[in-house]
Amino acid sequence: MDRTGVCGNGTDELLERDHELRASMFGIEAAALALNEQRDRMPSSDVDQLVLAIASEARRLRLMLEPRAKELTSFDLAEAIRPAILITRSLGVVVHDAVPTGMWVQGCRDDVAEVVFALLDNARVHAAPSAVDVRATLRDGMTTLCVEDRGPGITGIGQPMFKRGGRGPQSSGSGLGLFIARRLMIGQAGSLTVDGRPGGGTSFAVSLPSSLFGLSERLPRGARQPAVVR
Repeated sequence: MDRTGVCGNGTDELLERDHELRASMFGIEAAALALNEQRDRMPSSDVDQLVLAIASEARRLRLMLEPRAKELTSFDLAEAIRPAILITRSLGVVVHDAVPTGMWVQGCRDDVAEVVFALLDNARVHAAPSAVDVRATLRDGMTTLCVEDRGPGITGIGQPMFKRGGRGPQSSGSGLGLFIARRLMIGQAGSLTVDGRPGGGTSFAVSLPSSLFGLSERLPRGARQPAVVR
């Protein structure tokens, strides 16, 4: 028990909840500002996606305040992460999106979007002015989404990065972002790993069970979807 009379585990939970609430509010603010400043120059489809991003983050806020069992569904990965990519681009980051539509996965759509936004924002903060590549592959029943930057890389790459409070020597953050992101993935039968990017930088890999729902045809085992940069 600490000086305030709150047990340590309770304090940790409050810190994690605070971090998630702040992340969602930041996402809502960024999307709203992008709409306000760039709406007239955006395709109508991008405007719709940013509106959906605001709705998604608002829903996450509500669910955090009203805890309940999360719904696991089949969803199109490209559509789920598109708002996070648009928000990140509105913040000045060059994001090369090579995830084609039609790659369906099983999981919690809102949580996956939150994890990808956290990884993109991590690159924005720690790898600027590096561009970020987002791509996906399908192998052995799992879909893996890679978020890669060309920044300085991370000292001590490996599982310790995902421990509570884990962060690089030059980071001033709470060290909760990657810890929470990995927990969100594990909670939906997925995973989050990290490695160095060949040629320099960092590569995060988000993996989820693949779903055939919505696919017009199944890719051969180990096949890689053609890159369609948007």
